[in-house]
Amino acid sequence: MSTKYIFDAEYDIVVVGGGAAGKMAAYTAAKEGGLKVALLEKMENTGGTSIYTEDLTAFNSIEQQERKTPPKFTGTPFDHYPTYAEGYARYMDYSHQRANPDVVRMQLYETAETVQLYRDLGAECVNVFVFAFNQPNELNTAHRYEGLGERMQELLLRATINAGVDIFTSTPAKKLLTNGGAVEGVLAIDAEGNKMLIGAKAVILASGGFGNNPEMVRKYAWQHWTANHTCQCVPTENTGDGLNMALEVGADGTTAPGCVMNIPCAWGKMLTAHTTGAGIQPIIWVNNRGERFANEEMGFSFMNAGSSIIKQPKGKVYAILDSEQVEYYTEEGSEISLGEFIVWKQKLTHLQTELEQDIEEGIVWKGNTIEELAYAIDDVNANALIETLREYERFCKEGFDKKHFKQAQYLRPLSKPPFYAIRMAASILTTIGGIRVNGNMQVTDENYEPIPGLYATGNDASGLYGDSYNLDCPGTASGFAHASGRTAARHAIKTIKG
Repeated sequence: MSTKYIFDAEYDIVVVGGGAAGKMAAYTAAKEGGLKVALLEKMENTGGTSIYTEDLTAFNSIEQQERKTPPKFTGTPFDHYPTYAEGYARYMDYSHQRANPDVVRMQLYETAETVQLYRDLGAECVNVFVFAFNQPNELNTAHRYEGLGERMQELLLRATINAGVDIFTSTPAKKLLTNGGAVEGVLAIDAEGNKMLIGAKAVILASGGFGNNPEMVRKYAWQHWTANHTCQCVPTENTGDGLNMALEVGADGTTAPGCVMNIPCAWGKMLTAHTTGAGIQPIIWVNNRGERFANEEMGFSFMNAGSSIIKQPKGKVYAILDSEQVEYYTEEGSEISLGEFIVWKQKLTHLQTELEQDIEEGIVWKGNTIEELAYAIDDVNANALIETLREYERFCKEGFDKKHFKQAQYLRPLSKPPFYAIRMAASILTTIGGIRVNGNMQVTDENYEPIPGLYATGNDASGLYGDSYNLDCPGTASGFAHASGRTAARHAIKTIKG
């Protein structure tokens, strides 16, 4: 088919986005297929959300085979590395059957190869275990590497460059170019602001989702209200470029809405802040109505905690603790694991200093009595809060939580002043999904037919999730990014050479 465009440059494959999915797709196409590949990244550097990842999920990997059994301290009843069947059941059941079985199978069979690749590139896998030690449903799929995502992306970038990929940073893709229903290139803006028409036999979208675009979150995310009451805890620029471009050329955006990966965070703070670490402990959480709204053990699973927090009025939640608890978390350490941001048993040594600083910032409140604290907190029903805390005090004395059934070991009274309230919020790490794909990562139209020459990968692609991120298989997003990028590239290689 003849083209209707005059291209400034032509490649076999153009990849849009330089995170794990994009670099893996570009690397595979160039290294295995010997194809001419361009990677377009709108930021000054590649990496995207992938540099903040901590774990990589995989099934039947060489690391699991060599270790044979998980470390004994995981705290879960799953004392073995999961089978493909267990992984399949977990993805399908956790999504309430909204996951695409073809995409799930791709994830199961392809993730192990990523582990082998990183071993070949020189990455050191520290362990293979679970993400949260007190989360009983997690499978031992989390491959944790020395240097975490930042080191992994550094190694993958070097391999991608050595494979001969042309990488253009500060070069956002703006529009897909089509001819007769097939995608055959992209319109991009180069670093000097000039328009570029780049021809391609296939385009692979890997733009990272739309978590930094509140309008798109409201329109396309299942938890659409998230956009109104969240703070940003990681400096990414995932604004839905891939989804917008795919929808313009006929991709279906109605049956594969994205979900939001929410994580609890002290308002305006980073995930490593010790006020964040204190606020997600199993202490007392209340909303602005002054009511407890959950069993605070939910903090052991950040996805569940984030989803619960964002449902509260105005997305406002306050974590309340006394000076005895401040001392405990400072000297004994965290009871939860928030990945590498706040690790299990980490001593929150900066907590007291941060609390005093955050009082000045207006995101922490302090009182010498419960009543004084309640009336000091902004935008909370003080009388209801006082009654809630008195009720909680009775639960602590009785050793039984009649409302939310928190375990007795976490029923600790507020007894030592001064008392503190930390404003908590849900923070969007990223969105996951939005563009419907098949098992080859081909973008499909409203009739479920592939759009020729177009693929979506990583957080741009739907297929693994229901209404929330699957923390039962920790490292899923990173595992999927790498596996989907490689799968898309291999299918494109076959199509181009076939």
